[in-house]
Amino acid sequence: MTLTPQPVRTTVTTKQPLQQAVDVSRYDIADLLLYVAALEGTGGPTATVRIITGMQLDSEDGWVVAGTFATVNTTNTAVKMRVPELLKYIRWEVSGLTGTTPAVTFLISGMLRQS
Repeated sequence: MTLTPQPVRTTVTTKQPLQQAVDVSRYDIADLLLYVAALEGTGGPTATVRIITGMQLDSEDGWVVAGTFATVNTTNTAVKMRVPELLKYIRWEVSGLTGTTPAVTFLISGMLRQS
């Protein structure tokens, strides 16, 4: 399973568009890997990425945090996370981006499992 078919680069906190959410209704556990290909900026840039889960694609209402990757402060860093409780859909959210003129480029992939 891939949440980011190609690298995502952002300079602001943002969410994956609703229409790109992945249907995980057949699974209840996600083992995910966040790979930060580039972390740019001055003043010690950091990036925080989390996985959000929800039941519908019609609005932002009802989406909740399923898990947060460890904060990343270096380029070429991989962080893994297990998300044990999923609703119907998942997507990523860059919830924190610090430093002067920060930017982060990342990929998220993983495996979906049934318990």
